[in-house]
Amino acid sequence: MSIDLVALDFETANEKRASVCAVGLVLFRDGEVAEELTWLVLPPENLRNFNPYNVQTHCITSKTGAGKPDFDAIWPEIREVISEHVVVAHNASFDMSVLVQLLDFYGREYPRIRFICTCGVARKTWAGMMNYSLKTLANSLGYLIDHHDPLDDARTCGKILVHSCRHHGCSSLVELARAIEMQIGELCESYYRPCSITGGYKGTRKSGYERIVIEELQCDSLVSDSFRGRNVVFTGTLISMTRQVAAQMVIERGGSVSNSVRKDTNLLVMGLQDYSRFTDGQASNKTKKAKELIAQGSPLEIIDENEFLRRLLQEGSQCT
Repeated sequence: MSIDLVALDFETANEKRASVCAVGLVLFRDGEVAEELTWLVLPPENLRNFNPYNVQTHCITSKTGAGKPDFDAIWPEIREVISEHVVVAHNASFDMSVLVQLLDFYGREYPRIRFICTCGVARKTWAGMMNYSLKTLANSLGYLIDHHDPLDDARTCGKILVHSCRHHGCSSLVELARAIEMQIGELCESYYRPCSITGGYKGTRKSGYERIVIEELQCDSLVSDSFRGRNVVFTGTLISMTRQVAAQMVIERGGSVSNSVRKDTNLLVMGLQDYSRFTDGQASNKTKKAKELIAQGSPLEIIDENEFLRRLLQEGSQCT
């Protein structure tokens, strides 16, 4: 076996996930870069407004993308590459959500894709880091990175995965997933299973494209007490479920949910897009307040959506 993978990164024109304006793909064979592909992409017709925040982040403008092919035109080439290898992405649930919304917009069928998240892998490999942004990991491992260049981000993402494999003495991604007790995610036309801690999540059948959700838990009683006595606040858009469903799950596990960060807040859960902005130095008002409280000695934690999901289902339950 060998460390073969394809690393993927999207850049978007605005907050809409289907507004892709650039794609980076890097194929690794035996742990080494074998092929690199990148495209500037014309976003879908109704999503071509370039948000100043996004432009500041990746320096791609409406003029840059003018006359470029749309995603539908380059999809056959992308599909050929990603269908043959495990796809690697940083905050992979975000990239899978982007891909799903693009395929739905253009009426394309989903190929079978297996994927793994470098953010999750890094948390299991290098515990105790200040954060797990792509830039932080790259700097820690000695990789130079032009952050938010899709090709460079994809290349760095792949290198982090290869580094993790070698750190654990693994010769394939399957071995790595087994070593760190992580389930490789899967997406196909009628099924979605997130990349997760082994045994943590259940797959769900696809039912409309607006949101890919984890299977709703049907419980006869309180499923666990993993949030008992904890006050939770959400910020940013969740990918795995609506905020209302997330709040209900916290309540079912003995916790409470508030709309604002206060002195009695225990957890601030950041949607992945908001978390990405946070690690790049941006922050919502809730995040700023949480950081102030932490600086004052509060035991408040700031976690991303993947960690929230892990804690939701980390204990055994009687759910069906």
